[in-house]
Amino acid sequence: MTENETTLTTAEYSKKTGLATSTVARMLREGKLRGEKRGGKWAIFAREIENSGVENKQPNVQPPASPPSVSNNPPSSAKTYDIETFCRLTYLTENGVRKWLKDGRLTGSIDSDGNMKVDASNLERTDFKRLVR
Repeated sequence: MTENETTLTTAEYSKKTGLATSTVARMLREGKLRGEKRGGKWAIFAREIENSGVENKQPNVQPPASPPSVSNNPPSSAKTYDIETFCRLTYLTENGVRKWLKDGRLTGSIDSDGNMKVDASNLERTDFKRLVR
């Protein structure tokens, strides 16, 4: 790891990925994310965004051509979680889950009471497994 390599702070990485800064710091301590301490602060190598499977979500990036995968009519046999429960199962925050649902990065539905539900199948995706607790 070279000194000239581009790095991000935990706050910058958090903003780009939708993860909470405390989650990013915990993942660094647990070795689930690669970085190093510099002057008492974490330096996360910019390449970790590509290596970790988390997309770089910048505001100027065009949204996906397909509509978000939040539907009003969930299949009756599909298992879903409310957002709070899904957050306890993953390293995501409630705001992060809502954002990822709206961006189409997670699949879900809206129940008859207007509450967002997250499909349990998201927990089995290979690109999402590293975020499961």
